[in-house]
Amino acid sequence: MFIRRIALIVSLLLVGTACAVAKSNSGTAETQAVPVGGLPPTLPTLPAGGTAFTTVPRTTVALLPTQLIGAKVTGNRVIMIGDSVMAGTAKRYGGEMCAALVPLGWAVEVDAETARFIDFGNEVLKERLPAGWDAAVIFLGNNYGNDPDVYRLYLNRLVEKLAPRPTVLITVSEYRAEQLEVNTVIFEVAAAHDNVVVIDWATLTAAHREYLRDDGLHLKDPGRAALAQSVADVFGPAPTPPGTCLGTNFYNDGGGSVDGSTTTVGGSTTSTSVGVGSTTTEAPTTTAPPSTPPSPPPSV
Repeated sequence: MFIRRIALIVSLLLVGTACAVAKSNSGTAETQAVPVGGLPPTLPTLPAGGTAFTTVPRTTVALLPTQLIGAKVTGNRVIMIGDSVMAGTAKRYGGEMCAALVPLGWAVEVDAETARFIDFGNEVLKERLPAGWDAAVIFLGNNYGNDPDVYRLYLNRLVEKLAPRPTVLITVSEYRAEQLEVNTVIFEVAAAHDNVVVIDWATLTAAHREYLRDDGLHLKDPGRAALAQSVADVFGPAPTPPGTCLGTNFYNDGGGSVDGSTTTVGGSTTSTSVGVGSTTTEAPTTTAPPSTPPSPPPSV
């Protein structure tokens, strides 16, 4: 029987565990990946209002080299699926994700667009899964329809479609109370699947507010570098280099900006951040279709 493991990228909030040390010459961060078993502790009661929330510290142990993604696969192709937060690290912007992973020998495809909900993962896998992948990363949940059951259904479907490939799930910065629901579901899904690893981005950004813009969600340049390095720390060296930065057919950023400046749906101005922020700003009408919370997926 396989031992279920959840690998966390933890912050200095964890007592006695060093996690994110800024690189003096690059603005990136070195992080330590650590696995824990089972579900995380009960999340704390949220205060009213506020701009950011954090999960409680988790008990951790050191991640062994044999637990890295590179030790579990025979190839080097990785598909990454996300919204504007991940899109900011794609090669059409800062290119941090390829900069961190390609030198380790990974062939990286970043399929990420602004204002995307969890159902975007199905859209990507329908088109790209047949291309053949050795591992996957999913970072969807910043845009959330406030229905944990629907989110759980979609996330489970994505993980099941990708199995038995190692799949990395990334928790979301808890800039609103609802994101605690998202992260709780992520840990639940991870605990139920032996092939899933979690990067606890929520804890890391709670400890390093300098990674985030004023909306508590979108990333500054150091945050993009830290996110990419967190992924690289979980992957480690690929078994079959050389690496390469692959292209993508998913680059529609009409739903907003990767730094959270504006989001426009149907010609009306909406809040900043990836479709679910809290402050309004003037913006031109876009031609992109609106991104709406998903309905429950059909039975299969």
